[in-house]
Amino acid sequence: MINILFPNVSGRAFSVLLRHRDVFKKMLKTQLIPPFLDPLFYLLGMGYGLGAMIRDIEGYSYVEFIAPALVASAMMTAPSYECGIGGYVRLYYQKTWDAMIATPLSIEDVVTGEILYGISRALLQTTAILIVIVLFGLVKSPLAIFVPFVCVLGGAMFGSIALSYISRIPNINYIDYYFTLVMTPMFIFAGTFFPVTQLPEWAQKAAFFMPLYHVVLVTRSFVTGDIHPDLWQSIVWIIIVGAFFFGLSLRLIRSRVMH
Repeated sequence: MINILFPNVSGRAFSVLLRHRDVFKKMLKTQLIPPFLDPLFYLLGMGYGLGAMIRDIEGYSYVEFIAPALVASAMMTAPSYECGIGGYVRLYYQKTWDAMIATPLSIEDVVTGEILYGISRALLQTTAILIVIVLFGLVKSPLAIFVPFVCVLGGAMFGSIALSYISRIPNINYIDYYFTLVMTPMFIFAGTFFPVTQLPEWAQKAAFFMPLYHVVLVTRSFVTGDIHPDLWQSIVWIIIVGAFFFGLSLRLIRSRVMH
């Protein structure tokens, strides 16, 4: 299916993923522990600290409400950092992409491999957070086994968005705008720490267009077992937006690298 929609993408993209895997293994000691610590600090500080002063939300304690959102947020942050900062460094400073396309790899293979690696990092971090919230007794439904599938879709979407962004920026300092003006508002206003219904009506409509909003909605449905009526709408939304930005990232990166 991918080959039909994006004919320049081939199975060689997995060799890019394997290259990044080998680099990751060399940094395993510094890369493996932090994904477990971040959610632990958020759960303790926000969930049990601040949560002790907040009444139940939608029938859940505050820590039960934010736990699935922390899982969903990892699907945004992991591929965004890896495909954003990591991708730009490999493109501009290390010239890793130039070396890759000097082989039989196409630039589309390289971009796809970068997104696959972003998905892999998202899966690693998401699994780490899932383990943490399971240990805290915050997973309420066996449907949580579907969270990794959500992670694949969400990771591909956010990785593609990040690559589309770095294809247009003149230097690495502009990545700060992406984290500050794109990721931070989503992290705060996409239903992560409070229901979107608490916002003014215009802000609720704006939240609908935030990719993280839909990832949080689907993840919370699977972790709590309380299926939101818009579940399938959000899944389709993630797939469509992910496919759009994947195609856009292929086109924009090719334009930057090959011209």
